[in-house]
Amino acid sequence: MARKKQSPFSHTKTWQKLKQIKGIKQLTESALLLYSLILDGDTPKWVKAVCITAIAYLVFPTDSIPDALPAMGYCDDLLCISTAIGAVTSHIQPHHKDQANDIFNQL
Repeated sequence: MARKKQSPFSHTKTWQKLKQIKGIKQLTESALLLYSLILDGDTPKWVKAVCITAIAYLVFPTDSIPDALPAMGYCDDLLCISTAIGAVTSHIQPHHKDQANDIFNQL
């Protein structure tokens, strides 16, 4: 029996999905800030690892508080993203913020 080929992960579709969910604009903007750090070749590997882990937690379907719960569903995601930003804040430069805003506006 042939195995179904899964479609590759789509960054654009993921960000568009997050942008459309009401009430999580700040979460999406913060995640995009971490994403812009990942894209920067000058970002240290440990910073990229923190960013990747936080974004993976955000997009992973199973987490501490199910996203389907009204008002509470994204609290754990926001906490994870906020903690990651706090850990890497010394590496966030104005151009990272500009890039995150540009990506958000293009979605």
